[in-house]
Amino acid sequence: MRYAAIIAIPLSLCASLATAEATPEGAEALTATLQTYLGATEGVVTVTPEDDYYDVTLDFAPLIAKAPPEVKTTITPIEFSLTDNGDGTWEMEQDQAIDFTMSVPGTADIVVKVASLQSTGTFDAALQSFTTSTTTASDISVTEKITDANTKIDSNIAYSVASMKYDSTAEEGADGGVDSKATYEATGLSETMTIPEMGVPIKLTAATQSGTADITGLRPDAMYKLLAFAVANPDAAAAAAQQATLKGIIKDGLPLFAHLGSTGTLSDVKVETPVGLVGLTDLAFEIEMNGIVTDGLFREAFTLNGLSLPAGLVPEWAAQLVPTALSLDFKASRFNLAAPVAILLDTVDLVNPKPNTPEQDQALLAALLPDGAVDITLAPGSVTSPLYTVTYEGLFSAGPATPMPVGKATVTATGLTAVEQALAAGPPEMTGQIIPVLKMAEGMAKPGENGALVWELESTATGGMLVNGTNMMGGQ
Repeated sequence: MRYAAIIAIPLSLCASLATAEATPEGAEALTATLQTYLGATEGVVTVTPEDDYYDVTLDFAPLIAKAPPEVKTTITPIEFSLTDNGDGTWEMEQDQAIDFTMSVPGTADIVVKVASLQSTGTFDAALQSFTTSTTTASDISVTEKITDANTKIDSNIAYSVASMKYDSTAEEGADGGVDSKATYEATGLSETMTIPEMGVPIKLTAATQSGTADITGLRPDAMYKLLAFAVANPDAAAAAAQQATLKGIIKDGLPLFAHLGSTGTLSDVKVETPVGLVGLTDLAFEIEMNGIVTDGLFREAFTLNGLSLPAGLVPEWAAQLVPTALSLDFKASRFNLAAPVAILLDTVDLVNPKPNTPEQDQALLAALLPDGAVDITLAPGSVTSPLYTVTYEGLFSAGPATPMPVGKATVTATGLTAVEQALAAGPPEMTGQIIPVLKMAEGMAKPGENGALVWELESTATGGMLVNGTNMMGGQ
């Protein structure tokens, strides 16, 4: 039987073993390579030659035994096969079930089960990555019981996925490191939360989820060295004694990756609540960020479509005021992650950190925001209901150099007349104060295309707020 790899361990030390047969010498070389990263503890790494491939077993039980006695952990041994292609690449295959448990009394109990995990891939020793890989899994379940340290009250969360598939490719990056692309799809997603503050279980389900994940400039060598360090120094005392080595690994591995981006879409989303079923036709999200570089970037965007609420939750006169679609796209930029991380690596005890002095905090802030401000961008977004549509976009700057946020935004709305008519049909005690506010907003608007109303907003460094050029909040 052949087994595929669930983890990518670099095989560059064995690249010279170009042979059609699996040999005892080859098994010894593979064992030594894997032990470079997983340590030489007896029983962790086992490699057996089988005709033209090697059976590999990674049993983490001997490493787990080194953990504090109060932490009880078990995990299924990872089994896979390796076939030497003779050109510096290796074929990996895996087909097994996975069980993982961890129990920390009074803190957490976690159980992970995967009924079937199958994967295949081609590992490039020089690249230290899979150039191609495919992983499928079925009947995935995760249960968590988290105990509050103060109240000793438990929160329970359970996740499950009926099936999933993940495909990826990788190549040498144009600017160094590894560039990879991946797609994934999953079916039958479910999450049930029982949290004391809620009082009753909340269940979320989605029919499908699909998406992409792209990364450029990944430094797998740094990841493997960090893994080796963690295995070799399992407790705080050992890590403290080797802190200079740890910092050196991190410094040499920076920026860890250049850019990461991920997208995803969930379909037929349902939330079972005590007041009824909340639904979404689909929910899409997008996340991107830069690594530890001078050109900092973080962006998050999401879109909701087809929102439906339980019958009777909203009064009839207000039903068409409830948004059915919403989109938001937020980005933070003009900050520097490389500079403060460099300071931390030079000055901070990573194992036993101490609170920063005010001077240290000031130095870190100055390094993080070299221009004294971060830019916050709102890309075009919208809120839509059967009666109205509101769109918005803007750019603001905030930070020590600008005590008051400074920037501009544009808000456009259609359908306010219909909104006022709907509000007029509601109880005066609920709507009486809203209609005058809408009237005032209309009075400050300027006409846009196709009967839309437009508000050009500008905030100033002195605290002023201009609406279509008119200062509404003082300042200058």
